[in-house]
Amino acid sequence: MKPYRSVNRSEKEVAENFATRPIRDLLLQLPHLTVNEQYEIDYAAANPVLLSQFALNGEAAMLTIHRGISAIGLLIAHSSPEIESREIPADATEAIGWLLGELGEFAAVIHSIAAACRRSTVDFEPGAIERFPNAKP
Repeated sequence: MKPYRSVNRSEKEVAENFATRPIRDLLLQLPHLTVNEQYEIDYAAANPVLLSQFALNGEAAMLTIHRGISAIGLLIAHSSPEIESREIPADATEAIGWLLGELGEFAAVIHSIAAACRRSTVDFEPGAIERFPNAKP
């Protein structure tokens, strides 16, 4: 096998080429990953095509989440007078805070899994374009 070469991709390439629904695809790919006796993902036993797809979807999902968090932060910063005057209820601001916290945690976990997928497929080079099917909800 030829070694798989990691290339630096621009944000635009990640967003446009790899997945149109990366978070949805990640959730539907998770059931295909097996775990060992210590409840750790067994990357060595996983299909390398699945791992490659998971890594690509993970990168696109992280980009989407980070850009979304940034956009929400800008909206909150620009709407601070409305928040201060209570035109925007405190409950809405609190809910946004919880959402941002969960999205940040999700992105961190996806980053860890995507990085492990990359490490596990470092020497993998698919012969043809393959697609591992998502699990059905």
